[in-house]
Amino acid sequence: MERIIIFESETDSLRTFAHLMAEGFHERGCQVLLADMGQEEKARKEIYAFVKPGETSALFFNHAGLNLLTENRASIWNELDVDCYDFIVDHPMYYHAAIMFPVQRLTFLCVDEYHQKFIQRFYQGRVRSFFFPLAGIRSQEPEIKFDKRSMDILFTGAYLVDDNVEYHIQGLGEGLRQIWLECYDLLCSRTSLTLEQGMELCLKKKGLVLPEEDLRDSIRLFQDMDGMLRSRARAQVIRTLADQDVKVHIYGEGWQYLDCKQENLILHDRIPFDETIPLMADAKIVLNVMPWFKSGVHDRVYSAMLNQSVSLTDSSEFLDRTLTDGKEALLFSLEHLEELPAKVKKYLDNPQELQRIASRGYEYAKDTQTWQYRAEQLMELMEQK
Repeated sequence: MERIIIFESETDSLRTFAHLMAEGFHERGCQVLLADMGQEEKARKEIYAFVKPGETSALFFNHAGLNLLTENRASIWNELDVDCYDFIVDHPMYYHAAIMFPVQRLTFLCVDEYHQKFIQRFYQGRVRSFFFPLAGIRSQEPEIKFDKRSMDILFTGAYLVDDNVEYHIQGLGEGLRQIWLECYDLLCSRTSLTLEQGMELCLKKKGLVLPEEDLRDSIRLFQDMDGMLRSRARAQVIRTLADQDVKVHIYGEGWQYLDCKQENLILHDRIPFDETIPLMADAKIVLNVMPWFKSGVHDRVYSAMLNQSVSLTDSSEFLDRTLTDGKEALLFSLEHLEELPAKVKKYLDNPQELQRIASRGYEYAKDTQTWQYRAEQLMELMEQK
């Protein structure tokens, strides 16, 4: 019987993912220990009592718990002979220290295929890595029929006004400042590129080729750009819809500051992550804007499907391979946002077709895009150790 330690994150969404993964492991006959780094000493004692060396695995979200030490300040995971799996939901450039931390049997689970390629390329041989997409969540509330849903379009997420370029480039040398500015302009116009692809194109244009380690560390200096691009993309999508009189229900902070036709934004207070799931089951369309995943998927996409709503999302290489626009979901491009309002209006004016897309999306996601199924997939990876 496999023993699994799962660490609960302080982030409410990751804590929910951890609990759902725990359910999946329980369903498959595993013994599961949920550990909380907020109570480190208690967690350490529970782990020592739970672990069977060579027969135990540990799952972390964004490496919370990965750096847990023994009383002698050594890695507890090396001492106890535990296989470690770190599920990172952001770009690996944010987790350099975790990757370099000397955990001997460590596998990174990446939500974007380019994130996994980044680890393969820049941390060769230090850790294993696999592409492991996010999953969706189904509401446990009574089902609301599609034609009785109260919201046409729902978006959940904050708007962080993050457009002060000078703030983000202060401290960089003149050469890096120039490359930063050129890279940012390039990615704003070519939104299918990753940060590292954009940076390499800008360096190549100047005839520069950096050693791999120097390139990796330079990319890490540019990590603020990732947040800026995310914020800019969200703002552009919402503004494009609002300015063409498409009304959007938004649960999240900051949107009152967006320069757009505010009368088309129906603003609600921010709510805990778990409370956003029943909202999806009361919307016809759930809007998603990717957090700069260029070959991955956000959990909002699959949660929309599992709640028989239509997922409206900017696409990625992964979604282009796995979904068909107008069949299981509605896909759009950040580079052609001028087409989005007409597309949304067309489907809202044809509710029967919209409902058919929602039904096909549900059939696509109901068995294989849940966190419980991700537990089964992770068990298969664990068996390959």
